[in-house]
Amino acid sequence: MNTMDLLSLIKKNLQKKKAEIAENMIDGRMSDFQSYQKNVGIAQGIDDACSIIDETIKQINIGDE
Repeated sequence: MNTMDLLSLIKKNLQKKKAEIAENMIDGRMSDFQSYQKNVGIAQGIDDACSIIDETIKQINIGDE
């Protein structure tokens, strides 16, 4: 497994976790507003991490040219 494969797998797992959080929100599984806020923050962190992964992949591709 090379670096690109690893980054892609990490991103896929992060997106899967974000989808689970969204599903729990839709299903009404948040026990209170604090839990809701926490999960919104986690989802935002996942988005940020995926953006960083995308930037890293671009940098790796530029370095390979």
